[in-house]
Amino acid sequence: MRVSLIVAAGGSSLRFRESLIRRGTKHGKESEAGKLFQWLAGKPVLVHSLLAFKKIPQIQETFVAIAPALKKPLEKVLKQEGLVHVRVVRGGKTRAESVWNALRRTRTNHDWVMVHDGARPLVNSETIRKVLRAAKHADGVVLASKVVPTIKEVDSAGTIQQTVDRTVLREAETPQLVKRDLLIRAYRKVPNAMKATDEASLLELIGRCVKVITHEDWNPKITTLADLERAKGYIEGEENPIFYGLGFDSHKLALGRPFYLGGVRIPYAKGALGHSDGDALLHAITDAILGAIGEGDIGEWFSDRDPRWKNVRSGRLLRKVVARADEKGWRTEHVDSVIILQKPKLSPYKEKIRKKIASDLSIPPARVSVKAKTMEGLESMEGGDVVICEAIVSMRRK
Repeated sequence: MRVSLIVAAGGSSLRFRESLIRRGTKHGKESEAGKLFQWLAGKPVLVHSLLAFKKIPQIQETFVAIAPALKKPLEKVLKQEGLVHVRVVRGGKTRAESVWNALRRTRTNHDWVMVHDGARPLVNSETIRKVLRAAKHADGVVLASKVVPTIKEVDSAGTIQQTVDRTVLREAETPQLVKRDLLIRAYRKVPNAMKATDEASLLELIGRCVKVITHEDWNPKITTLADLERAKGYIEGEENPIFYGLGFDSHKLALGRPFYLGGVRIPYAKGALGHSDGDALLHAITDAILGAIGEGDIGEWFSDRDPRWKNVRSGRLLRKVVARADEKGWRTEHVDSVIILQKPKLSPYKEKIRKKIASDLSIPPARVSVKAKTMEGLESMEGGDVVICEAIVSMRRK
């Protein structure tokens, strides 16, 4: 069995760039080379996609179809990684055009063509072998996963027409394996073939038999920054390490301000001065989470010069950071905190504070510790006009 491998990598990475922009300009430089050159476990995403096929003996030539501007950077990476056998061809405006540009250069004595998305770096060699073995009884083979969500068919007005039987549905992935001569025939016979989203659909349109191999592995396509971060969590976090972050905040208390701690309003004549609601405890926890996941500090995220955060409740800020941690593949394990305050006494409110913090972090209250202490009347506390909070947060890879 002689197979030509085509890795489609000609996309513009537009959605990936847009996801970086949504995160803020501090990620801007990462977008210049697109998603395929982003680092994943010490190698570019595209290199992982190529290495999965390196030890498959049936694959006797490999092409990468990529945007012309990235040809030289790719050739440099291929040389560094010892992938000098890989040939680089010009990518097209569509995925189908990219595949066609490579397909025309494949050896005529090869029976099969395997196509893989360059942005699927987690495919493994055993899965590839399953696809190859299934080729005996079909004109093409598609790797696919089961559709898990409930699917609804709706009309143009958004009204549900029926619930689709998901047991017969599969989400097509790559690699896809097709007979070379049939794929060439499909490109030449099918109208608008250059708009086809995969090779299986082209074979379907000329009436050929395509078999699906359903797998249970995780074979994501990296489309956004969140996809990349989940892949990093998966491939780099095999030992499931715990990271720790330290947070600190302090505020003066003044008359006429509401007093919030841990998202709970404390009855008192004075409240914390601050650009937001001045919740020093939530600020310390937020800062600790950012430290644990390597995302800077609360001032970088929520500047006191930004009117969007004027008088905003700090729970909202905390939940934004928790969402960011979730996108990067982290979950909160435990919070230990200390509130240093002369007055009022916090004993009646500690349990309510624990439960509110736990709710914001989506963890059980038993994983939240809130301790309240005084400075024994030391002058540095200015007669009770200061609140100081410290927090240590532990985060684990999901």
